[in-house]
Amino acid sequence: MIDHATQQTDVGAPFWQGLRERRLMLQFDAATGRAQFYPRPQSLYSDTGVEWREATGHGAIAALTLSRVAPAHLAGAVPYVLALVQLVEGPRMLARIAAPYESLVIGQPVSLDWEAAVDPPHFPVFKPA
Repeated sequence: MIDHATQQTDVGAPFWQGLRERRLMLQFDAATGRAQFYPRPQSLYSDTGVEWREATGHGAIAALTLSRVAPAHLAGAVPYVLALVQLVEGPRMLARIAAPYESLVIGQPVSLDWEAAVDPPHFPVFKPA
């Protein structure tokens, strides 16, 4: 008998490996070249599959909030800026912004930065470009 559960791979493994190397990896449709985020087992745009490529790390703030609650590793950072970042590759991702909330506006360009982690993976944060 074959145990199919043990044969499954982590579809997001290249994303997590990229974070360990301080590289933001995205999936791109093999036929159209369109990017998608979060990692999925198949493309949103065609049946040809996906390829992993490194993102440029550039984008713009699409939505913005000041978070007053945090997971344990961010407890000392409360309040912190959380934004929906529209990446130049197309998809949006939720990320922290390393800047005072009052200095940020919707549409503002941002670029990728990295937060040092005690134990990798490192987490992407963005800063004003």
